[in-house]
Amino acid sequence: MTTQSKSKEDSSGVEAVLDDIIDLEEYAKLGKRPPLARGYRLKINGDPYVVHDPLPTGREILTLGGLIPVENYTLRVKLAGEKPQKVGLDEKVDLRRPGVEKFKALPRDQTEG
Repeated sequence: MTTQSKSKEDSSGVEAVLDDIIDLEEYAKLGKRPPLARGYRLKINGDPYVVHDPLPTGREILTLGGLIPVENYTLRVKLAGEKPQKVGLDEKVDLRRPGVEKFKALPRDQTEG
């Protein structure tokens, strides 16, 4: 099955794919910056999800993954070639940043937060 997509250049000259869902892990492996898109496929604890905002907060990512209450989890983002970095609940994650691979959420232990 082929998907036709419309593309155009945004003001910075970057091609914007408007009708597709972009797989972040695929772009991270290629070392490319994901283009503007209708949605972004990301993995949370190994499960795929689609988010439509290229700048979701840690809270939104945890909620998308069904990890509620979000205050009971610590979220980390894995960037290609780097160690996982902690993401705060109200911290925005730029999904268009090159290298964003996936997210890992771990239950907080009783002494945290």
